[in-house]
Amino acid sequence: MIPLSVKEIQNIPSPRFIKSHLPVSLLPPSLLDTTKVVYVARDPRDVAVSFYHHHKLMRVITADKDFKTFWNYFITNKILWGPYFEHVLEAWEHINDDNMLFLFYEDMIKDLPKTIKLVAKFFSKSITEEEINRLVDHLDIDNFKKNKSVNMKDMQKFGLFSKDGDFIRKGKSGGWREYFDEEMTAQADEWIATHLRDTDFRFPDC
Repeated sequence: MIPLSVKEIQNIPSPRFIKSHLPVSLLPPSLLDTTKVVYVARDPRDVAVSFYHHHKLMRVITADKDFKTFWNYFITNKILWGPYFEHVLEAWEHINDDNMLFLFYEDMIKDLPKTIKLVAKFFSKSITEEEINRLVDHLDIDNFKKNKSVNMKDMQKFGLFSKDGDFIRKGKSGGWREYFDEEMTAQADEWIATHLRDTDFRFPDC
């Protein structure tokens, strides 16, 4: 059963893992004083593509809405869980906090064993090469798609998700290039540059 309230979450025995899409400013103010936080950021163009398919799966947007329409919703903050850059930059401000581990999705894709070691170290856990290899296999996108605890197949069975697609899709980086035309690419470059102008935040090379 997925906890639906703060009270239910509080009743989960410690140590516990809680996933959230909320920005740091909407989480408990003392969170980083008492809790280890792993934050994962992803190229906003790939986020937009992923979120577009998620909206279609959940039937939030109608079939006649193409990706270009959704992209303009995304960059003008007319969707849930935005604005994107405010969300990411709030977390980035805590990059040097002892209880914050800031990861990039692109780095995870590029070198998953390295990421596993970083997370283990962050939680002060020892891990063997054999365990790392098992985790790499467990987290492989093809195995992830088969994992009933994360692939949300029950949501489709109960009619909450459309059957025209999968909750776990491709799991790669740079897939946005298949969706963006020249105009959208230039628009994205300008949008990203504007929001990063006065920051030291930069996305890793994909």
